[in-house]
Amino acid sequence: MQAGHEDVTAACADAEALLRAGRTSAARKAARAALYTDGPDPALYALLGRAHAAEGHGDHADRAAAVFDEGLATFPEDLGLLLAYYDLCRTGGDPEQGRRLPELAARIRELDPDAVPGPIAPEAASTPGGRVQRHDARLVLTVIGHPAGAAQQAWDRARARPADDRTAVLAETLTTLARRGRAPLRLLVRAPLTAALGCWAWFDAVLLTVAALHLPAWTGLAALLGPAMFPLLYGLLRGARRRAVGRAPADPASTPAHEGFPSLPPVPPYTTREKATAALVVLTVAVTLAVFAARFPG
Repeated sequence: MQAGHEDVTAACADAEALLRAGRTSAARKAARAALYTDGPDPALYALLGRAHAAEGHGDHADRAAAVFDEGLATFPEDLGLLLAYYDLCRTGGDPEQGRRLPELAARIRELDPDAVPGPIAPEAASTPGGRVQRHDARLVLTVIGHPAGAAQQAWDRARARPADDRTAVLAETLTTLARRGRAPLRLLVRAPLTAALGCWAWFDAVLLTVAALHLPAWTGLAALLGPAMFPLLYGLLRGARRRAVGRAPADPASTPAHEGFPSLPPVPPYTTREKATAALVVLTVAVTLAVFAARFPG
């Protein structure tokens, strides 16, 4: 059943407030519930897609695109939905989604010639997702080396470009990673493949040791110490994005130029090595869990 105007307005206001507060999961639940209860509406589809996109993970970006496609199948000429989809493709760092930009831009211009943003410089885009965030932090940490120094240089550049959300997110991210006790998280950013293999190798080794030595099943909880690094890192990165988006407007500042500070290029697609590493991790974890479950069937 099609939603009433007042119901949709209230549901959109609730979901928008949750999204702006950084409660992306709650925003998604609110938008989904409204779609289920009140029926399809383009504003609800746009909010649900934006809430997925705000997570910054690859899976969520794909889900956001699926939500936008579903909404546009019913409301093909809704400007707000098209603009939300355009923003995802423009800032998400996914080459496949990026290839949809010309098509979306043409459809938007048919409805409102002034609605499509102008060209985007590599260093000045809307709020980046998590993959762009990790890519930028890895690049700067590799070039500059010292975490605190990298954060300071990023802040200098962000103050000189107050409208550059990508650099603001980078500055917040580097500040977060530079804090004491976060060297393991910096390693996850600087050497993601090596660190990921190490975390999941720890998981496999602990569970296989518990099974081989017939230790109590509860001792297998120690295996979670490795994989637990990932949600901790993603939570900190999400907080950095939220702080960058909520920062107060500032006037451009005169700051010293840092010749060694790298430019921020477009994020490259996933490499064959990255895909192979992910497949290897999934396979070894599946085998390990099967062995552990066979040892402790109950």
